[in-house]
Amino acid sequence: MTSWRALLLALLACLAAPLAAGAPAKPVQLDQELYRTVVERVRAGENFYPATMAAQRERSYPVQPALAVRPPTMTWWLALFPNTGTRTAALIALLFGALIALRQSLSDRPPVEALSVVALAVAGLFGAFFPDNVYLHEQWSVLLIMLSLAAYRRPWLMIGLALLAVLVRETSLAWVAAIVLHGLWQRDWKRAGMAAAAIALAAGLWLVHAQFVAAQVQPGDLTSPGWVRFGGLPLVIDALRRNLVLTGLPGPLVLALVAASLAAMLRWGREMERTAAIGSAGFLAALTIFGRPDNGYWGFMAAPFVLLGLPVLAREAWLRLGPAKPQSQGS
Repeated sequence: MTSWRALLLALLACLAAPLAAGAPAKPVQLDQELYRTVVERVRAGENFYPATMAAQRERSYPVQPALAVRPPTMTWWLALFPNTGTRTAALIALLFGALIALRQSLSDRPPVEALSVVALAVAGLFGAFFPDNVYLHEQWSVLLIMLSLAAYRRPWLMIGLALLAVLVRETSLAWVAAIVLHGLWQRDWKRAGMAAAAIALAAGLWLVHAQFVAAQVQPGDLTSPGWVRFGGLPLVIDALRRNLVLTGLPGPLVLALVAASLAAMLRWGREMERTAAIGSAGFLAALTIFGRPDNGYWGFMAAPFVLLGLPVLAREAWLRLGPAKPQSQGS
């Protein structure tokens, strides 16, 4: 019961952060506003693709290439709910479900270590409590990835949840690729093959999505300037600060903590930690090349995972540097 009280306190702390944030002096155009508008139009009966393209044109958003248009999965799901309040409740319910699944997957760990892992994951999920972030694809996709990692003992469920995460947000592909790589590393050919098949299926579905987008393009539609910007470490640091623990830290310390955590996950972690580390490292490496300065919110995808190695690192340090066990005297 004590561990669950601590978890609730951590969640309340995350809730207090957005509540304490002041409103901007001047209204800004946010992606959340666009996605909320599309959800409302789809709920009213419009087809996803015409509604999305029209909403993006109204805001002078680019509609080509197809990567400029999010997949319809999240919109169709949110359109089932009548308003933002019920949609937010569904997101928070999924968040609690993911945390419970994560805690249960750590049932064989010492309680302090397990609770520390959950608390660090919570620190990367605080964005879910901000108003209208329910309309960010990253908030849903990252919870599906967490559920996928927690289900590592059941390969079909693990890969199925990861595939669903990719259908919500394409950047989740980094963690599906991590399942493939970890499977090859462990010579788990079945898991690696299943994950590779999921990637192929996701690619095929994305091509279908691209065809639907192309069918809606009109002369004069804006084209995205692209995402290959080689933003390097500054964009990575900005993305990593989506974890509440890293928010106020200087950039070099952020990178040092994350590097130490990921290294510990790879060296001493189990399948869940290693898969999370490989996916997060791949995602962060991609951010050094892809992404514009205003894409820092993509960091919500990796924020819950990048510090999960710190409890592992602390455990190994204690085993090596802690008090020596007294030796029993022989008779």
